[in-house]
Amino acid sequence: MKIHELPSQDMETPTNEALKRAEELVREIEEAAPTSLSADSVKKLRNVVAESFAQAEFSEEQRVNAWRLSYRLWNTSVDIVNNLEVDQELTEDHAELRQIASDLLAIAGAIGNTRSSFVRIAMFFYKTGCAWHKIKKYLKASACFERAFELCFKQEGSGSQSSDTTEQVEFYFDLSLARARAAWELGGQTLACSLLGRARGLLPTVPTDRRVELAEQYLQFGKSLLLKDDTGSQAESVRYMETGLDVCSEALSISQLDDVDRTNLERLKQRLLRNLTAGQLQNENYESALRCVDALRLTTDQTSTSYFALRALAKLGRHEEAERELFTLVDHAGERVDLYISALEIVIQECSRIDAVEKAFFILLEQFGPNKEQLPAKVLEKLLRQEPSGDPSCIKRVELALKIACDEKILTALMAENEGLMLGDKRQQSSQKQREFVHALLWTSGSEHFQAKMYKNSIRLFEASMLYVVRDSEGCMLEAKSLRVLCLCHIALSQFERAAEVLDAAEKVDPCIATIFLKFKMGLQSRNETDACKQIERMLKCPDFEPEFLNLACHEAIACKSITVAVSALCSILSLYTSERILATGEVVVLRNLILLLIQEKNRRSDILKYFKYAQKRLHDVGCEKFFGAGSNGEREVKWFSGAAWNEAMECGSEQNWKSCAEFFAISSNFYSQLPKSLGSLQFVQTALLLCVSALLTAVDVKESEVIHIATNYLDKCQKAGYITHPLIPLHGPRSMSDSELH
Repeated sequence: MKIHELPSQDMETPTNEALKRAEELVREIEEAAPTSLSADSVKKLRNVVAESFAQAEFSEEQRVNAWRLSYRLWNTSVDIVNNLEVDQELTEDHAELRQIASDLLAIAGAIGNTRSSFVRIAMFFYKTGCAWHKIKKYLKASACFERAFELCFKQEGSGSQSSDTTEQVEFYFDLSLARARAAWELGGQTLACSLLGRARGLLPTVPTDRRVELAEQYLQFGKSLLLKDDTGSQAESVRYMETGLDVCSEALSISQLDDVDRTNLERLKQRLLRNLTAGQLQNENYESALRCVDALRLTTDQTSTSYFALRALAKLGRHEEAERELFTLVDHAGERVDLYISALEIVIQECSRIDAVEKAFFILLEQFGPNKEQLPAKVLEKLLRQEPSGDPSCIKRVELALKIACDEKILTALMAENEGLMLGDKRQQSSQKQREFVHALLWTSGSEHFQAKMYKNSIRLFEASMLYVVRDSEGCMLEAKSLRVLCLCHIALSQFERAAEVLDAAEKVDPCIATIFLKFKMGLQSRNETDACKQIERMLKCPDFEPEFLNLACHEAIACKSITVAVSALCSILSLYTSERILATGEVVVLRNLILLLIQEKNRRSDILKYFKYAQKRLHDVGCEKFFGAGSNGEREVKWFSGAAWNEAMECGSEQNWKSCAEFFAISSNFYSQLPKSLGSLQFVQTALLLCVSALLTAVDVKESEVIHIATNYLDKCQKAGYITHPLIPLHGPRSMSDSELH
């Protein structure tokens, strides 16, 4: 509504230049209104008011003219705001226009210096503050409300006066509430509380319906504090809501209340009680929360009342009463599924009454159906949240989760084809989303139970998860993956026949190397080394073969102490290097590990010699640096192969296997010759060659002509390495090298 102009008086046109300039700018704004507002005109008018009127002294006639200009400006701003479209919002220019009108009145001063004039100016500032508050300029709003306070109580001090009209007292009440809201937004909680107290002091002199506004404000401040994380704010929230409740109770005690006011107050009291109960629960004042619940039940028994009682009773350890409240809550024909799910979670976590949860869930399932706000999925999440353990309550939770997951009604709703529904239908999308969520929950819980070595539960959870797999191309991959994990569970339980059945099914769905690898693992676990080696050969022929599977197979075999299978895996890896395939592990490392494994086996001397010869051949084919590696790492590898061959030669000598002994010494000398030239390396080359010749000369199963030919060649090599200064060394002279010498 517009503010009525003061009665027009016959007076001369003001001569004050500032008033003239201000009037011109006001006229410009009036002419453009109500369809537009020039930001430039508003800025110019602000400059005139701020600069030209700052030190001005007004006569009574000029003061009246300034008031008229202010009223004209205010009414123009009202016209502009009333002309805004529904989706248009108040702008800063609109609020600034009202600010200028208010400042002009304040500069001109009160007409007649009466209290009513000061109150009128304060009303301008109050409404301007409300405009700033609406566009969230809380600092400017707060400044306007403070100025309004100063003007209201400028002469007689603080508080309303006996001469104030009912309208003025109501204005003081509104001003206190508005300033409290602005102070709250700026973080001034103490000031806001004080201002609400001031407004409460005015309640006896304002209409009864205004008490609802004050109580509502206490409620809003209390709710905002309750949402904060710190315990201090949450405790303070209770105080605000208790005060609001007191305001409501005082108002309801008034006998002259009409039915509308009484109804509004009763509703607000219920809201305050519910929020106060929530606050008491948040502050862990459970007995106080139950007293609030009793008060709520005297007025109305809503769904939330039983929920609050359930929370408090569960925390107090009164589990039987909590269970009764759960069924009272379930009996309510409410629509808030999230509230029921939260109640079930409390009973699961705090009371461990799984039988009650089961009964309540299936009642809710009948009431809402499986697709209502993903009820089954959310309850499953609450049941499977805890880490697996042998605790009876944990076992019961898993049992109930499996019962829910395997329920025919739920499976039919989530898995059946939705006939007649388009692909984008919301119900179908909701079913798909819930189905995927349930599958992920069951799969994750199955994995957790597997890691906890609770394999029987793990099997049941994985089997339940497979019920939620759609049989399309992506679903087939998930099914095969589930079957492979089931196989691991059966292997862990030594149920090899069942594991084989599961793997065969997986291979039919998705034939891949992962399935073959599991068959390899099963062969290891069942001590069937022949089958394990066969699966290694199958891996090499797989389209999705990766060398890493052979590395993994080798580690698995070593862990199972199956050296034969580990050797087979390493031999398969070794065969890949000649095909120019780039592998992460160096060929020399594979050969070293292979020879080490063979050394651990008995009666594998011929195989050891075979792979030493293979290493010698690869050295000749690719060169020392490429085979052994460069720098100190390469030198260490050379020393290991040299020393290992030397030790094998010594073992053969002790067994009087002179032919093999000679071959190992020859290989050792060949590797020693790859070391950087030094007196020590030359001595090792010479010694190995001389020992090789000694072994050949001692051998009885070699032709004499062949012995002489080979020995001559080795002696020639020995002579090239350095001068022979000692006779042939007897075979019992040198010793085997220790591990430290090998490295």
